Amino acid sequence: MNIQYFTPRYKYKPVSLTGNQCALNCRFCNRKYLENMVHVNPSNFTRVIKELYEYGVRGVLLSGGFNRDGVLPIENYIDELRVVKRELGLITSAHLGLNTNRDLLLELKEVIDVVDYEFSLSSFIVNEIRGFQFKPERYIEALTRMLETGLHVVPHIYVWHPGLDRELLTRETSVLSDLGIEEVTLLVYIDPYVKYEPLKLAGIVLENIEYLRNTYSGKIYLGCMRPGYIKPLLDPVVIEKNLVDRVANPHYSVLRKYPSEVFDACCSIPLTDETRRIFKAPGIN
Repeated sequence: MNIQYFTPRYKYKPVSLTGNQCALNCRFCNRKYLENMVHVNPSNFTRVIKELYEYGVRGVLLSGGFNRDGVLPIENYIDELRVVKRELGLITSAHLGLNTNRDLLLELKEVIDVVDYEFSLSSFIVNEIRGFQFKPERYIEALTRMLETGLHVVPHIYVWHPGLDRELLTRETSVLSDLGIEEVTLLVYIDPYVKYEPLKLAGIVLENIEYLRNTYSGKIYLGCMRPGYIKPLLDPVVIEKNLVDRVANPHYSVLRKYPSEVFDACCSIPLTDETRRIFKAPGIN
């Protein structure tokens, strides 16, 4: 078993470039996920990031609210990002959304280490949950543009949501494989209004993960977006069967029963000698 755990707490912080503001009103979020992020604006970004660095932060997830086109308004932060990258050497990941601006993406390549990219071809996610008026194929267009500019992109796909079936999951991973994607993060939709029967939901998720392990040749990461009430049922089995390469925020029982490397960072970051040294949690074998 060669699994790795990622529990971002002290060294890796999510930063909202838009404060509490978001032009969307997605059913699963309704802006609540922005509340617990560090809020910045272009005028205080450098100062706030340097203060975080003084407290031990060595990586940031650049996130925030999207505009109506599903794009993170990051263009006013490019110069500041260059400064903190040059002076602090921070590891940076980002939720860029459906950005297709080639010139901007080329600039971001200089300051972003990895793009965490939600990828879905589901009308349930794209149209019902996100509220977009365009077809899901827009997600392929944006991903293709990012890859063409040389950005390191780790797509995040849903391994369960109410509109998911095996055919859709197969189509999504086939697109990723055709684009040469060699790593993917798995999400489980968190419904804010319905608590599903834990054993049944964990079983469906497990079946889909097993399917992906047998059909997708790249690395598989179990991301942090999954209902907490299925973790004690899902996480141990996923690890026992060696179905994933990384787990974000694993259930505490897993850490005790299956000790392994733990990193204080987001699960999508590239692991190099440097990032291992920076984010390795102390006291873990």
